[in-house]
Amino acid sequence: MSFQRAQWHSGLTYQQTCKNCGTKIRYTDESLDFRPWYADGFVVCPKCKANIRHSEAFAINPDGTPYNNGRNPVIVNQAQPDPQGPVPGMRYCSNCGKQYNPETDHFCSGCGTKLG
Repeated sequence: MSFQRAQWHSGLTYQQTCKNCGTKIRYTDESLDFRPWYADGFVVCPKCKANIRHSEAFAINPDGTPYNNGRNPVIVNQAQPDPQGPVPGMRYCSNCGKQYNPETDHFCSGCGTKLG
């Protein structure tokens, strides 16, 4: 038996840009082809014939805006960088990136992760 994707279709439209020739491609999951090394599927660029790996992250709405089904992260409010820049002796939380003082802080004030 050959490798194939599940027999259902999402009904979504996807858009990608070919990395080889820069062509923008729109397609549905009905036009995907499959190989074991492309488990999520792929499409062939109509211009340069390169294989383009498919991902659900490339889904778009009918108006061309990115589709978000509630499972993908969305940037809501991006924190502004510290205008003073990095302070010598300070470290950064490995979970959220907030700056902390290793001599006085035991937990991150941004996310609560135990620092160590």
